[in-house]
Amino acid sequence: MANLAKNEAPVVVVTGCSSGIGKELARMLISNGYHVFGTTRSSHDSSILAKEFGSGFKPLLMDVTNESQVTKAKNKVEEYLCGKRLCALVNNAGIATLGPVEHMPTSDFLAQINTKVLGTFLCTKAFLPLLGTDRGLNGPPGRIINISSILGGRIGSPFMSAYCTSKHAVEAFSESLRRELKIFGIKVVIVAPGSVSTPIWETLKTHSKNEKTSNTEYHIPFSNVLSALQKFDNNPLPIEKLSKIIIKSIETKKPKIRYTPTNDYLQKVWPLIPKSLMDKFF
Repeated sequence: MANLAKNEAPVVVVTGCSSGIGKELARMLISNGYHVFGTTRSSHDSSILAKEFGSGFKPLLMDVTNESQVTKAKNKVEEYLCGKRLCALVNNAGIATLGPVEHMPTSDFLAQINTKVLGTFLCTKAFLPLLGTDRGLNGPPGRIINISSILGGRIGSPFMSAYCTSKHAVEAFSESLRRELKIFGIKVVIVAPGSVSTPIWETLKTHSKNEKTSNTEYHIPFSNVLSALQKFDNNPLPIEKLSKIIIKSIETKKPKIRYTPTNDYLQKVWPLIPKSLMDKFF
């Protein structure tokens, strides 16, 4: 395995690289001179990415919810760094679970929370020494970028309880961690985009045909919420633009606490509406 003694490119770990934001971010980081370790849960996806991205990319086959797998992945990155610090960890892995609480399988709710919240915790915990809590390593402190949602991270939308709970938790975790890590100079940044043109929201089309609610009183309001969400998705943020903003959050000397890139200005205004008034829109 090559190490930084031969390759001085800054190293970034990106979770959830099989598709969508993670894959495009990895591509742009590599084109900008970074060396990327990207996580996937599938050996097939790992092989495809390794061939597509070439020498600037190394796949990490792991499930972010599996602590032993995360630790093994951290050890591989540590070996590659050869005594130097990790430039950044991007906690991107996540899923989108929708539906009324009453009819949501507990396993679906747990999958949402485990992937986004537990996964972010486990990866952060494992990579913190490489980012700078181990003062024996060489180089400047690294940075943690946590991917949230412009609305899901601040507003609880009906039929999105699992998704919004996970995003709220990531925002609270990030805020606590940002203050906790000041003594090490490790900055923690939230990137909370609006609608983005990625495969994850194809879930909406699947849920719109969900038969579990078709014969319940939830069917009409659930369908209305899905329609509203799809309207939000009519003008999605290009994934390339989002990736550029994530890279900016890694590179800029004084990053914002929270970036909220979106093509829809209303998505920036919506969280400012009083909650009692907002309730009338649902």
